[in-house]
Amino acid sequence: MIEKAVAMEFNRQLGMDIWLMGFRSEGLASLVKPGQFLMIRTEGVSKDPLLRRPFSVHGIMDGGTILILYRIVGRATSLLSLAREHEQISVIGPLGNGFRLPGPKQRAILVAGGMGLAPMYFLAQSLPSEARHSTKMLLGFSTSHEAVLVDQIKDLGLELSLATEDGSQGFKGTVTDLFEQLIDRDAPEKPIIYACGPNPMLKKIAQQTMSLNLTCYVSLEGSMACGLGICLGCAIKAARNQDTEYYYICKDGPVFSADMIDWEAL
Repeated sequence: MIEKAVAMEFNRQLGMDIWLMGFRSEGLASLVKPGQFLMIRTEGVSKDPLLRRPFSVHGIMDGGTILILYRIVGRATSLLSLAREHEQISVIGPLGNGFRLPGPKQRAILVAGGMGLAPMYFLAQSLPSEARHSTKMLLGFSTSHEAVLVDQIKDLGLELSLATEDGSQGFKGTVTDLFEQLIDRDAPEKPIIYACGPNPMLKKIAQQTMSLNLTCYVSLEGSMACGLGICLGCAIKAARNQDTEYYYICKDGPVFSADMIDWEAL
C-alpha cells in the first residue's frame, strides 16, 4: 500500500456529470489489480471534505498513468472535478481484493450498469488479447447521453452489447434484461460472470446466475471513511452458509463471489 501526493495529468468531462481523470504513479500502477480501489482526497483544490472517498481503478495507460472514472454525486466529487492539470491529489492504495481472472480456456461475460463500468474496463484491459475476442461485455445506462467510452471498449476487442432503459441506443431495457436474453443456458462450457453496478442490478444478476449454477463475481460499493476495515462503516450481511455474519466491503471485498452475500438483507 502506498500513500502519496500525485499530480493530475488530465481531468475531463465525458458525459452528464461523468468525468475521467488520470495521474501518473508507476509505483501504484505496478501494484494495483482489477477490482481494487484507491482512497482519494483533493489537495490543490481543497481539504474539505476532510475524509477521503473510494474510487475504483478504471485502467492503466502508458504503463504508469492510472485512470479514474467517476460521476459527480456530492461535494467531494464536485471538488475533484475542479482539479486541473498539475494540481495535487492525495492517494492511498491499492486497497481491497480484486477480481480473480478467468483461466486460459474459460469464457467471461462482463456486466456493467452505469458507473459499474469503472472497474470492468480495467478487468477487460487486463485479459490476454486472445481471451478478449471470446469475452462479452454487457453495458447498461439509463439513456444514450450517459453512454461513455463505448469506442474505447470496442478497441479492446470485446464483443459489446449496449442497453439503455429508454431505448435511445442499443437494446431497450435494463442490462439485466439484456443478460437474460443473451445468456446461453445450453452452452456446454459455462462462462464466468463478472458484474458491477447498483445493488438492485447486482441482486438480479446474482439471482440469475445462481439459478443457472454459474460462477459469478460482483464488485460492491459501500460508504467508507477509511478503506482499511477500521471504521466498520461498510458492513454487509453474509449469506447464511458463510462462517461469518458480516463482511466489510473495503477489507473483504469489494469483489465477492455472488453466493457469499445475503442479497435480501442488502
